[in-house]
Amino acid sequence: RVLGGCPAKARGSVVLVDKMADANARMAAVDPRRRVDRSKYVDPEMPEFPGAVFINHIGCRTAQVGAGIGCLVLAPVAWMRSPKGTSLVRGVMPRVGGRMLVLGYLGGCAGAAGMAVYGKGKSPFDQDGIDDRAYRIVKNEKLQNAGNFMSAGAVTGVLLHGGPGGAAVGVTAGTLAMAWAYAAMPIIRTKYWPASKPALVSALKSAGVDVGSLTTGGTPPAKNK
Repeated sequence: RVLGGCPAKARGSVVLVDKMADANARMAAVDPRRRVDRSKYVDPEMPEFPGAVFINHIGCRTAQVGAGIGCLVLAPVAWMRSPKGTSLVRGVMPRVGGRMLVLGYLGGCAGAAGMAVYGKGKSPFDQDGIDDRAYRIVKNEKLQNAGNFMSAGAVTGVLLHGGPGGAAVGVTAGTLAMAWAYAAMPIIRTKYWPASKPALVSALKSAGVDVGSLTTGGTPPAKNK
C-alpha cells in the first residue's frame, strides 16, 4: 500500500525519526549543563543554567512532598509496628523520611526528563520555553521563600541528626513552619484576632496588666509601695 507516494513502512520510519529528533531537541533544552544565551536576555538575574534550575525545582518540590508523606504518614504507621521504646522522631522518622526524600527528588528529576521526552507540560519544551520557566522560578518570591524554609529546615536537620534522614525531618518541619507563616497566621490576624482581641484585652486589664505597654512598647508604671 502507498501513502502520499511513499510505502507505509517508509512513512512510519520517517515519522519515528522526526519524533526522535524532536525528543532530542527537548532533552537538549532541559540539559542541566546547557548555558543560557546571554545575548537574548538583558536581566542579569537570568539563570546561567536554565535546565538545571527547572529540573532542580521539580526535584525539590517532589522531595518536599516525599519527605512530608514519609515523616507524617508512613513513619507513624511504621512506628506503631516497631518494638516498644523505639523513638518516632529520632528513629523512625529519619529512616522512613530520608528514603522518601531521596526517592522524591530522583523521581521528580526523572519525571521532568520524561515530560521533556514526550513534550508534556505547562511550558514549551524548547530552549526559549525552559529559559522562560527558569526565569519565572527565580523571580517568583513565594517559590523562593518556600525554598528558603525548605533549605533552612534541611540544613538544621542535617546538623542535628545527619544524613538524608535529618534533612527529611528538617524539610518537613520547614514546610510546616512555612504553612503556619503564610497560611495560618494571615487567617488568624484577619479573621480570629479581631474577634478575640476585645475579650483578651479586657481579661488583661482585669488582671492589672498595662495593656498600653504591650502595644506601644512603653514601660509599665511603677507600683506604689
